[in-house]
Amino acid sequence: MRIIANFSATRPRLTLPLAAALWISALAFAALASGLAMSVFDMRSERPRLESRLARVEEQLAAAAPRQALPPPAELESLRRRVSALNKLSGMRGWGTPQLLGWLGGQLPENVYLVSVYHKPREGEALLVAESPSAEALTGFLLRLEKEPRFAEVLLSKQGVRGAGAVQFEIRVRWKS
Repeated sequence: MRIIANFSATRPRLTLPLAAALWISALAFAALASGLAMSVFDMRSERPRLESRLARVEEQLAAAAPRQALPPPAELESLRRRVSALNKLSGMRGWGTPQLLGWLGGQLPENVYLVSVYHKPREGEALLVAESPSAEALTGFLLRLEKEPRFAEVLLSKQGVRGAGAVQFEIRVRWKS
């Protein structure tokens, strides 16, 4: 028995580049698989820390939860109306003292000095005693007070001269309701 085989002496043209591309892609997939495996190990090592953090957050949520159920909305609205009525009876009209002093600090001219401030927040008024070496500076300050839109009235109640030649104005200010 005789077997005759005819083997091609030349290789196909794309065999070598195809084999190289297959080896490169196999190496890339191996690198990708090892990177994913490393990520899985990192996530597994971080999991206990994240679980303890989640447990702390759940404890904080449980501590912040209301101990008793809130009253019905109708009762809340009734309470809100009563509180607002009490605030109207006992509350201030106009500005608080820190707000008044802050505003005055920004509005006083350089050569005008406050001698005294008598603030009556419940009545919505203040009595300011200002002093300056010149009456023009005090007049300018009085005009600034009159131009303030949140004041209902600004009255010059007294004007006088102190011993050192300084002019003193007593100004009554009322806030709008």
